[in-house]
Amino acid sequence: MKNSQSKSYAEAGVDITAGYKAVELMKSHIARTLTSGVCSDVGGFGGLFELDTNGMERPTLVSGTDGVGTKLKLAFLMDKHDTVGIDCVAMCVNDIICCGAKPLFFLDYIACGKNVPEKIAQIVAGVAEGCVQSGAALIGGETAEMPGFYPADEYDLAGFSVGIVDKTKIPDNKSMCEGDAVIALPSSGVHSNGFSLVRKVFDVENCDLTSPLDELCGKSLGEALLTPTKIYVKPMLALFEAVKVKGVSHITGGGFYENIPRSIPDGLGAEIKKADVRTLPIFDLIAKAGDIPERDMYNTFNMGVGMSAVVAAEDAEKAVETLKANGVDAYIRQGGAHMSRIAIAVLVSGGGTNLQALIDSQRSGALHSGEIKLVISSSPSAYALKRAEDAGIATCVCEKRGRSQEEFEADILKALKENGIELIILAGFMCILSENFVKLYPERIINVHPSLIPSFCGKGFYGLRVHEAALNYGVKVTGATVHFVNEIPDGGKIIMQKAVYIEENDTPETLQRRVMENAEWELLPKSAEIVCESIKENR
Repeated sequence: MKNSQSKSYAEAGVDITAGYKAVELMKSHIARTLTSGVCSDVGGFGGLFELDTNGMERPTLVSGTDGVGTKLKLAFLMDKHDTVGIDCVAMCVNDIICCGAKPLFFLDYIACGKNVPEKIAQIVAGVAEGCVQSGAALIGGETAEMPGFYPADEYDLAGFSVGIVDKTKIPDNKSMCEGDAVIALPSSGVHSNGFSLVRKVFDVENCDLTSPLDELCGKSLGEALLTPTKIYVKPMLALFEAVKVKGVSHITGGGFYENIPRSIPDGLGAEIKKADVRTLPIFDLIAKAGDIPERDMYNTFNMGVGMSAVVAAEDAEKAVETLKANGVDAYIRQGGAHMSRIAIAVLVSGGGTNLQALIDSQRSGALHSGEIKLVISSSPSAYALKRAEDAGIATCVCEKRGRSQEEFEADILKALKENGIELIILAGFMCILSENFVKLYPERIINVHPSLIPSFCGKGFYGLRVHEAALNYGVKVTGATVHFVNEIPDGGKIIMQKAVYIEENDTPETLQRRVMENAEWELLPKSAEIVCESIKENR
């Protein structure tokens, strides 16, 4: 091919030498994806793959094809081309994993107005990353230069994947019955559906795509919209091994209303409370900016849930644990086991170390009677919001500055009610709640205080001030207290306490850290579990 060139074809707009260069640039990316079944090199007329059917009674091939759609317009506008390939792979492999099939290989198709080898290599780098995430080998593809058909700076991207599954292990929705649980696997964002509406709502060709937005926890609109589609293959394969999965839905175009029923047999339905869905901030922004009715949102977008799986109620907790162990912060959306879980909101103002202790406890199963459904911060810059986002927990910012107490608390109440919250946990929340607010949640608000109440507590005692006071007074023992919140600061009934000894060379900072590590992070999750159990018993 060294001597392969056509001046006439180049004058028509097709540079075949650019195609050869693009292939050379993408070879290193393709090499990342190779698996033991691959038995052909890049550049052949067909990709060869040797099947391994060991241990399968009835090996069955499953195929899926899809494209990225008009999300590509965002890639053009942002001049960022290394993530849309992940989307392309995801849309195909997430479909075939619904059948329990392990992806074997993937092929891509890129059609462009002008072949810019470096851009094509970026696209393929994303495809390769998607293949690595899903365990599929990239064994072939096609790059078509089509001047006059596509604008010079635009392209289309589609793909095709083949997987394999033992026919005896394909999920059978006929085994579903009343009381089964629906497990939610959080999405990473909009994924790759609904972008015709997204582009209209934001007028993306003319809006600011690069400035950070408070509504998106500091991300820009372009960054949020270009977030690649989450690939669920490896966690779902682990789930299929751990429990009997009765049905799986990949929530794409058509949203909840179209996709979830596809996995459910006639005669049954899934009743999903809106408060059960951990909606991501991007969807709130889309709805607000476009004045889109809630029904349309749930019938267009994934709303924060990219995939759902139906399992027996008794398998629900194991299913969630398995998915979390494989990097997906799944949660139960429906079924007997879910109905007894208490919806928790955590109110924070700063770093969120106590929030993290609660999240970790929930993941480990120590906090199992409740579920953190919402994190509310009084500050848009609080790092606690990032902790919540990373854990797939919905967030809300209710700022106090420049507002009356009534306005401030009205916003909090609105968020609590919309999410069906039954227990409020104050975890470093640097705002006093009024008596009127507290009375709305009798023995449903708990707080952690860094001292042994009644010592060093009440109005003015917070943060380092508590530890400074303990050291100045010369006490030898301090600790932490978890208590119910009433109209008196730190005056509610005590739930749990733990002592921490003061050391000779302690500073307020070292003492604060040791009290957190040895008392607060232990007491708060335990107390939350105790209160959740009590609420369940008295429902």
